[in-house]
Amino acid sequence: MPELSKEAKQRLQKVFKCGQFTIRWGFIPLVLYLGFKRGADPGMPEPSVLSLLWG
Repeated sequence: MPELSKEAKQRLQKVFKCGQFTIRWGFIPLVLYLGFKRGADPGMPEPSVLSLLWG
């Protein structure tokens, strides 16, 4: 395996940190978005932001 230069290692660290940040802060909003987009199962009330706050 070839040795990486110091510059390449720093770039990789930055990429991994950005990826980690995106996963940490984007996972819950993504799940909520997909849940609202898909809608409720048949027979269940439609989801709303207020129902999330009260539940």
